[in-house]
Amino acid sequence: MNNHLNDKICGIIFGQAIGDAIGFGTEWISKQQVTEKYPNGLHDYNQITRYNDLKGMEGWFPGDWTDDTDQMLCILDSLLEKQEIDIHDIAAKIHHWAITDGMGMGRTVYTVVHTPGFLENPYEIANKVWSDSGQKWAANGAVMRTSVLGIWQYQNLDQVKHNAEKVSRITHPDPRCLGSCVAVCLTLSNLLQGETDIEQLVSKIAKIVQSYHPEFQEYFDKAALSLDALDLDEGLNPGETDRVGYTLKTLSAGFWALQQAQSYEDGILRIIHEGGDADTNAAVAGALLGAKFGYSAIPKRWVDGLVYRQELAAKVERLMLYQRSRN
Repeated sequence: MNNHLNDKICGIIFGQAIGDAIGFGTEWISKQQVTEKYPNGLHDYNQITRYNDLKGMEGWFPGDWTDDTDQMLCILDSLLEKQEIDIHDIAAKIHHWAITDGMGMGRTVYTVVHTPGFLENPYEIANKVWSDSGQKWAANGAVMRTSVLGIWQYQNLDQVKHNAEKVSRITHPDPRCLGSCVAVCLTLSNLLQGETDIEQLVSKIAKIVQSYHPEFQEYFDKAALSLDALDLDEGLNPGETDRVGYTLKTLSAGFWALQQAQSYEDGILRIIHEGGDADTNAAVAGALLGAKFGYSAIPKRWVDGLVYRQELAAKVERLMLYQRSRN
């Protein structure tokens, strides 16, 4: 593996974790509230104090990531141990995390993993929970953790697509969730393969995922416009329909950043200042931006400020060693 490829792989993993960690500072508040809370803007982990006020976040410290990256690491740990996609092992790792930590866990994941029979038949349980919801739940809990699957077997795009679907189905079987994971993973794999024409790549990905749900095109169109068009805090202002945490909204935030951001830092800061599900939006955007610009382009202060940066670096090194062994 060349240094350029290593830089992109490291950029994906650290890019996700850092977007998650800094985005927590504006999660679940409106854009207006972001401005009020951070009149000079949010730029560093040590500005975040809201964890003191949130029940269930007592163990969180500035520079720590949340459930988005925790679940991605469940997938990564399973891949490193099993050296294959093992659905039951990934489900078991997510379940173990959920019952021993679970900090920031969303409603869909909580419901699925706590339903009896999940460990034995994760697909069956996830489908039942989705069916019981009226097949309306399309939360972003799968797309937020999917980035590592864009690295695993990145040379084989058909396999990447298959893997993304398989892992999404553990908790999120809705076609919009499946398509969101496929879109992110295929984009990351293409970038790792050396694709540099972002406009052409996005157009190709949009066509691939259109078959999952007709609403995909609307969100790809919005992502080509402006952050205002995405309305990332929709549902946190009076009179709005709750769309915070919707998988296609998070997906569009990531693709807006990929197309519009001038740098990793520029993209992350602009997204988190929109409020909404900011840590998840920034986690997905961070992985895409990390693949585009590389680890070397991520601000050093954000890397150094990660609470578990050494542990994360060790996992990334193991992943790159495995990739080298396959080349």
